[in-house]
Amino acid sequence: MGLFKKRSVEPEQPDDALTVLTASEANEFRSLVRVAFAELGLEVVIHPDHAVDDTGRQFGFWNIATQCADERRPEWRRLIREHVRRVVASLDAPDPFEGIDRDEAASRTFARLYPDDALPSLEDYPHSQFAPGIVEMLALDLPETVAVFNRENAARLGNWESIRAHGVANLAALPAERLETLDGPGGGRFTALLGDSVYTGSRALLLPGLATQLTGEDVSDFGWLMSVPNRHQVVWHMIRDSSVITALNGMAHFTVMGFSDSPGPVSPHVYWWDGSGYEQLTRIDGTGAIAIHAGPAFTDVLNTLMADE
Repeated sequence: MGLFKKRSVEPEQPDDALTVLTASEANEFRSLVRVAFAELGLEVVIHPDHAVDDTGRQFGFWNIATQCADERRPEWRRLIREHVRRVVASLDAPDPFEGIDRDEAASRTFARLYPDDALPSLEDYPHSQFAPGIVEMLALDLPETVAVFNRENAARLGNWESIRAHGVANLAALPAERLETLDGPGGGRFTALLGDSVYTGSRALLLPGLATQLTGEDVSDFGWLMSVPNRHQVVWHMIRDSSVITALNGMAHFTVMGFSDSPGPVSPHVYWWDGSGYEQLTRIDGTGAIAIHAGPAFTDVLNTLMADE
């Protein structure tokens, strides 16, 4: 008998904040971020998912962390250095709204969905809540960047209602890049619109008309399921029968995956349109496990659909 027993190696757990990386990878990532800022003469305070410089500017980590997760670790220093240089240069660049008139703003503006914590404070930015955890804002699309309208810019170039009308029209005019019908476990199907455009996910604003336009599906009295995992994906299921149960399970897993491993994450949750707004149906616990949480109204829908079969 050997004197020493082999010890099984436990897989390292994902980092709490940057879940696309392990805890040790995330620590190395944050160290490289600090160095990249220091090379530009900027001292920053490193937080789990962002950095803050001495002027209070915040720099989020998620997008560059997802890029690093897909690359070999020797490439991280270069990727992070290039990313930090681009971000700092964009902040020091002239105001992107300077010289923009109302006509140009109308042609370049898109209604866009963001997580409600995308900015340190939403107070200075015109917005509306689209769903729990998701807000709609107005984005000016420029060749090198996308700029969010603050209240001052919105007032100068029109107002929320008029600029948003142009933003929704521009969103609706985008081509549908890739449409997929996916099977949930047990047979329920859901539809995903995928695309390279950073506005693809924001086309959730066009539901249910988007579904009718692309698939011929009309909305029923039971509403629909919707999710926006990231800026490149919008997912839906038009409720017809009890297959909504398996479709919901499939959407929940698809959405969490799309949220956790893609740039521009928006929300890991699935929502139900209840006739007047979106109700959140999923929860994620501290271990990353997904749970379905059906409120009274959605439970009534499920009971009705199951009774009809």
